[in-house]
Order: sequence, then structure tokens, then C-alpha cells
Amino acid sequence: MKYLIPFNKHPRRNLPKHSSNKRTESYFVLAFGRTYHQEMSNKISEHCQSFEFKIARELHIPGLGIADIVSVFTKSRKTTLHAFEMKIKDWRKALAQAYRYKYYANSAFVVIPPAEAMKAKQSLSVFQSTNVGLWAFDADSGIIKKIYNPKIDKPISNTAHTKALTLLGHQVTSLTVF
Repeated sequence: MKYLIPFNKHPRRNLPKHSSNKRTESYFVLAFGRTYHQEMSNKISEHCQSFEFKIARELHIPGLGIADIVSVFTKSRKTTLHAFEMKIKDWRKALAQAYRYKYYANSAFVVIPPAEAMKAKQSLSVFQSTNVGLWAFDADSGIIKKIYNPKIDKPISNTAHTKALTLLGHQVTSLTVF
């Protein structure tokens, strides 16, 4: 059987070039997760042995979105939850999503590539007024640049925070942990 259009057995190669790069953001998230996990593990082992640290991907809280990465720090029964939203482009959309995570997280962050971060940095006052962090991550070099770190605060909703910790407790064993 002859095909009029060349057919490749690999499905992604049959799509137009621009749509075959859909995994770019997923790779960016995984690379950031690995780098962040390594940095935090090193920092905890050097400074304070009493912290417990866990990291997971894609925590879904109904009505509040799906955080790309969530990290939980526990020290003497005090739990701090950080939620990260990653985008390759469109930092405004990432900021809107990250702000929703503040309902259940103690802090929320937008993580974008350095070129996008320079654009977002021009509107740093928006990140400061919403208390959402802005980090740049270079996936090629594995460097995280912390442009703005938000103040760690109480989540907007204690109910959502408890729900997130419960879901995270159930999911941390089933999610890919870096």
C-alpha cells in the first residue's frame, strides 16, 4: 500500500513541527524539579538535619488548579507548603495560576526561562503586590535564579490547606518524586 503523504510510525513525527514540541514544558518542569530537589536536599543536609522535605508533581486541588510542582517542608509539626507554576512563555497566565495556589500554599512561585523572566521582571511590582515569587530557571545549565522570593504566609484558606496536605499525603507515594 502506498501513501500519498509520507507516513512515519512515530506519531509525534506525523504532526506539524510546531505541535510536535508540546513536551517542551513538561521537560522544563521535570528539569526544574530535579534541580530544585537536589538544591534543597543539599541545603537541608548541610544546615539542619531536623527538616523533612518532600516534592511531588501535579497536585490537583479541585477549583484551585494543578500546581506543576509542590514541595513540603516539615519541622517539629510545622508544615510549610510551596507551590510552583512553570511556563515557557506567558508569565501573566502563570502568575494568575500561581496566585490561586496561595489558597492552599504558604507561598507560590512562577518559574520561567531567563529570557521570559527578564520581561516579567519589568513588572516585578505585580509579583510583589500579590506576594508571588518569580524565579528564572535555565534548563540547559540547571541554574535557578531567584529574582523575587515571596514572604511565607498563611494560606488564604485553612480548609484548602488541610485538603492539599491530605491529598499530597495520599499522592506522594503514587506521584513521581524526583
